[in-house]
Amino acid sequence: MRIAPKDARHEERDASISSASTFGPADYLITRHDQIGPEILAAPSRPAAEYPLFDWLRFSLASIVALGHEGIVPHSDVTGNLSVQVFFALSGWLIGSILIRSSIKQLPRFFFNRATRIWVPYFFAIGALYTVSALREPITGRWLEFLFYDLSFTHNWFSLRPDAAAALAEMPLKGTGNGFWSISVEEQFYLVAPLIILGSRFGRVPQLWMVVSLAVLYFGLTDFASISIGVSAASVQARFGDLHLRRRSIIFLSIAATSSLILLVQPGYYPVGAPPFALCIVLLCARPGLRTQPGILAGAISYPMYLNHWIAAFVLNGVAKHVGWLAQPALGFCSYGLAVIVASCTYYLVDRNVMKNRGPYYSPTLGKTLGALAYTLVLLGILGGVTASTEFY
Repeated sequence: MRIAPKDARHEERDASISSASTFGPADYLITRHDQIGPEILAAPSRPAAEYPLFDWLRFSLASIVALGHEGIVPHSDVTGNLSVQVFFALSGWLIGSILIRSSIKQLPRFFFNRATRIWVPYFFAIGALYTVSALREPITGRWLEFLFYDLSFTHNWFSLRPDAAAALAEMPLKGTGNGFWSISVEEQFYLVAPLIILGSRFGRVPQLWMVVSLAVLYFGLTDFASISIGVSAASVQARFGDLHLRRRSIIFLSIAATSSLILLVQPGYYPVGAPPFALCIVLLCARPGLRTQPGILAGAISYPMYLNHWIAAFVLNGVAKHVGWLAQPALGFCSYGLAVIVASCTYYLVDRNVMKNRGPYYSPTLGKTLGALAYTLVLLGILGGVTASTEFY
């Protein structure tokens, strides 16, 4: 069913959060209408594009991650992690595009939108995971340390140190929340990108972001390379228009995606091949058009499914202990189906309510406060992580 009335479409977009950023991973789940705010919407510029394929792309990527955790899809870098890399490139493309067209005065709105959209569902997921863990497992110093990293958005730097296998065994519910690392990467991007784009004279120049992409790739930071290469593409689009929609570009992107995929499956080449592959997929899906109601819902539940699909597995694994016929692959498919239901419920319970009701609470002061809090949390996490790492070594 096509979405016809403009006003109704905008209302549904605000409620269903769907045309931008990542899992994380998450801000990849916000519409441009929501991200930009009334100041830019009122400006005499071209209307924000809608990308209907992004809805299905996000749902597909979240599904691959969930199916990988259920054992239906082989869990490897080329499945689960590559899906997250595509999410990162999507965040870079959409959030980068928003920041490139913004000004410093609009940063409070940006931080307010990021905090309300990403933090509330994320902290809800943390609360659910750690509550279940506290009811079943002892609360140790290491348990509290993992909670500290998750709350301070520094899971990606410190949670798996000094030994990944040992850390996973000590995490709540045996590493169930390890997927939170990608939310930390996204949050760090939301804090660094505005400093570069809005705080630097050359922050909107494509060449700068290409250099940044190569630099982080050189240091082995594949996750940040995927995001940076997405921002590079956004800066190219802002300066030269929709080059990716040309026929020659589509052919080139298709060949590049295939070549990157062949490269990244070779031993040792995954970190090099993942970012360009992720960007090619994003650009091939970045085709303006009308979004549909099923697509909007699919895109909307992808973030809560990424955060909370463990609940379905936890419940069904408990049932499987008493019902012998629940074995693989039946258990995996049942878990995935229940994960979609759980994601839909948490979306309507948390995400949708936040998006529908947050507008009256916005003020520039609150936006600045949330931005300052975000920087403070990450800095505290880094300080605590460095201190703990020093003790380990």
